[in-house]
Amino acid sequence: MTAPTQPDPPSRGLLALGATVLAVALLVFVGGFLSLFLDRDLVELPDAGTLVGPVMAVATCGVVFSFVFRRMPLGLGLRALSASLWTLIASPAVGAILYSIVRENLAVIPVFFGTYLLSPFVLSSAVIAGVVVGLAGLAERARPVE
Repeated sequence: MTAPTQPDPPSRGLLALGATVLAVALLVFVGGFLSLFLDRDLVELPDAGTLVGPVMAVATCGVVFSFVFRRMPLGLGLRALSASLWTLIASPAVGAILYSIVRENLAVIPVFFGTYLLSPFVLSSAVIAGVVVGLAGLAERARPVE
């Protein structure tokens, strides 16, 4: 009798895509609850437009995808911490650049960045990115060696 064949493990791209979809779902979930419980918008500036918050979330998803897709010599904890720190910087930076385009004023970049660097949405995005990258690293370790 022959032994059953094991299915091929998912590719790194598929794992990165799944982690990014999980990050999107968690960002929408946590962002909605933060907005509901804190009774405030994620981006409170009335002239910011409707795209600043979603583009900040896209920056977080880009960080998650790149950290899961690339091979990194860092350990699991350092990779998750690095993803959190990159999200903490990238998300408000992208939002500040987009807000400066909307306002047509480059001077608002440091103000926006400083205001939203420690906002609940950015902090929760950083935690989500770290957790998702850490979980993806655990899933990758469970894969058989090729």
